[in-house]
Amino acid sequence: MAAGDNKQFRDYALKEGQGVYDNSSDSIAIAFISDAYSTVDVNATNPKLADYTVSSGGNILAVNTLSSVTWARSAGVTTLDAADLATFVKDASNPTDVKCALVYNDTSASDDAYCVYDLTADGTTSLDLVNSDFTFSFGASGILTATVA
Repeated sequence: MAAGDNKQFRDYALKEGQGVYDNSSDSIAIAFISDAYSTVDVNATNPKLADYTVSSGGNILAVNTLSSVTWARSAGVTTLDAADLATFVKDASNPTDVKCALVYNDTSASDDAYCVYDLTADGTTSLDLVNSDFTFSFGASGILTATVA
């Protein structure tokens, strides 16, 4: 595992196909969690925010609602994307156990999980948010994509 690795929950594709989500209008959020990337089971049934340990305090909020969320299609690829988060400034009150970022549907009653990002350099060492500023940016391909051949 390495910083930036990400994986999508299998249930997301099922529920999206069933019309459970409206990515054009649902509120999408991100939470920073202390669970190790390797322990996040993408095959879990109905994965939700409550299944993970949220780390917050200082400048790290428990809920970070994403802005400028878009759900668009170009040829055979649909992409869910959002604006990158602002820089989190170092602070002695920031959590010391953040390892992953969990993207979830904040509109769903259960806060259904969409995908998870590894924030560590080695899969286990937490970020140092006490002594270092932190900026989270989505990759060029957005939060997640679906491709139809």
